Parts: sequence; C-alpha cells; structure tokens
Amino acid sequence: MGKLDKDGGKSLKLTRRQFLQAGAATAAVGAAGLDFAAKPSSAAAAEVAATYHTTCPYCSASCGQLVDVDAEGNVLDIYGDHNSPWNRGGLCSKGAGSYQLVNNPRRVGAWAGSHPVNNTFAYDPTYADGIAYKRTGNGPWEKMSLDAALNESAAAMVAARGDLAVAHEENNSDTVAFFGSSHINNDQNYLYRKIIANFGTSNVEHQARI
Repeated sequence: MGKLDKDGGKSLKLTRRQFLQAGAATAAVGAAGLDFAAKPSSAAAAEVAATYHTTCPYCSASCGQLVDVDAEGNVLDIYGDHNSPWNRGGLCSKGAGSYQLVNNPRRVGAWAGSHPVNNTFAYDPTYADGIAYKRTGNGPWEKMSLDAALNESAAAMVAARGDLAVAHEENNSDTVAFFGSSHINNDQNYLYRKIIANFGTSNVEHQARI
C-alpha cells in the first residue's frame, strides 16, 4: 500500500526489483505488437511478397521508408523505416502520405479508365512518350505531348525575355517566375539555378516543405 504524501494523496513506492519487473512486463507487451506498429501491412492481413528500402522523395532530410508490395508488384503500404538513423520510423505529414503518390485514383494521368475528377486526366496510350496538360484561364484542360509542351514553354520564355540587345533592366521580365522543387537532386538544382541566372530574373521561390 502506498503511504499518504504531504498533500493527503497516496504516493506509489516501488523497490528497484519491482521497477525492473514492471519494466520487463511492459517490454514484453510492447514487443507483442511491435510487428504491427513497424509493418502496418501486417495489421491489415495483406499478403506482403517483398519489402523494399527507399528514401522519402519530399525533401532533403532523406528519411528512410519501407515499401510493401504483393506478388504482382502492387504497392500495399509505404511507412517509416524504424532502422533508419535519420528518422527512426518517424515521417512528417507529407512522408506519411507517400502511399497516395502511387495509388490515389485522383492522381493526374495515372488512372486507367474513368478519372474521378476529370476524364481528361485518365491514362491515354497515345501519349506514351510523355503527356502534359494545358489550361488557359478558366478554360478546360487540354492534352498535349510533353515535347510540344516543352517547346511551347521555351518559346514563351524567349518571347518574355525580350531582345538581348536591349538594356538588361528591360530584360528582367516580370511575367515569368521560377518555382523550386524538393524532388530534384543537387546536380539538377545547380542546372536549374543556372537557367534562372541566365534568364535574368529575381522572381524565384522555393518549395516549402511543410
């Protein structure tokens, strides 16, 4: 029995032996459910054929992730890698939602058949070499090949850049802005920054991570 403390309440007094016994019992109970905590697909009774180690694609923190797949290669779950020294199984809200990158039916261009938002975004084998979507103002989305989209974007940027013979101040276009991405690596970021510098604009923004 505990004894009354100075405020009239009871304080629990444990001996060292009792403390160790209680700790061991808690560890045993926790270990029984560890497999479900570390591998959510097990809790869902899914048939996991393989688990792959990967890195979260959202920022430069390089948090470890595990990807469970079935025998057909379908992704069953993506969750934090408890053995990763960087995140020890923890993921931010973006990393924890990585499964949606693969299996969300609202994903543009990734859904065969009728798209739940706009069927323009449904998979189209006609654009096997890359597809892009264009929208002018509030008009409808239009499909176009990726090469055509890149050529159109490049032509518009050249037009916005103006005549190189004119003073530099008049070439710093306010109609073009560059937006960074956490999905590209250091080499790609270096080239991207060089393009911005050569274009001659200060309209640059980063991609906020959270």
